[in-house]
Amino acid sequence: MAVFLVNFLLIVLWDILLLQNNPTESKKKIFCTISAIQWILISGLRSIELSRDVSINYVRAFEETKLMPWLKIFSAIRDYLFNGLEIKDPGYNLVMKIFQIFSNNFQVFLIFIAIVFTVSMAVWIYKYSSMPGLSFLIYSSLFYSFFALTGLRQTIATALVVFIADKFVRERKFIPFAIIAFIAFLIHKSSVVFVIYYLIAGISITPMYLAFSGCVIAAISMLGGSLYAPIANILGFGDEVITNNRHSATTYALMMLAICIIAYFVYPLVSKQREDSKFLYNMLILTIFSNLLVMQNQSFMRIQQYFALIIMIIIPEIILTIDKRHRAIIYLCGIVFMLFYLVSNNPQYRFFWQ
Repeated sequence: MAVFLVNFLLIVLWDILLLQNNPTESKKKIFCTISAIQWILISGLRSIELSRDVSINYVRAFEETKLMPWLKIFSAIRDYLFNGLEIKDPGYNLVMKIFQIFSNNFQVFLIFIAIVFTVSMAVWIYKYSSMPGLSFLIYSSLFYSFFALTGLRQTIATALVVFIADKFVRERKFIPFAIIAFIAFLIHKSSVVFVIYYLIAGISITPMYLAFSGCVIAAISMLGGSLYAPIANILGFGDEVITNNRHSATTYALMMLAICIIAYFVYPLVSKQREDSKFLYNMLILTIFSNLLVMQNQSFMRIQQYFALIIMIIIPEIILTIDKRHRAIIYLCGIVFMLFYLVSNNPQYRFFWQ
């Protein structure tokens, strides 16, 4: 746990030194760069033994891909798309095969994925977060365990659809968004859910729209259990029911719902602070939907993780709605809470040479 604790405290330190007094665009860039480097090192240099899925399934797939002919990889993609064969995320094999042109080392592959994800996230935070320090701390306490330690296929897909394609969602450019979303879909099937965000992202947040969303949320609350099987099968994880740590998943989902509710209470203020508030809040609606499904079955965190990342942008906006006289205290309390959450999870870490 010491590595994560030091990383968290260093981000707090860089935030104090660079962003809390006379912040500038250059200081913001420096902060995001330093924080990104820290996470690239932590993620890329980790031991594969930290995750059973990585140490067994991902390493085996990497080794098998070395012996796989290019023709077989492209044939698998063709059969997946046009012949309806059940082939698990064939685009990921193509990513590995292309990478293996440059290196056959799996540890180097982990560093590559860490760079792709973390740099994309850092740019996204730099562009859209009003408080980059807080955004990185949220990631470092709530989201890091999957994206930095265990996930590979979905980590790449998330970088593509959430951090890179978000620009085209906001600009309403469907073709570049569709190209990126298609590539992500081949790498991890679950990323198709992000297409829903493109469809609703431009909708204005009105009382009628919120009322309709509330009705849908209520329906999902009542039907959540029966929705699991069909949605899970469509997204390709119908056989992967996660039953352990259900209490932990429910606690996490309730915490996310609480954040979403607070965010909606302050929407009138946030809408005055940001012209792009409708994009933030439409993704927040999808976060609520997916959270309700997580409370039915933890496997739905695969969906929730695409949308919940938006709280890295929204929580800073919530903080900025607070009176300046009390803002520093609330900010400090938030840091203490995130630090407590990190420590209470007692995350384990080893470098690959340990």
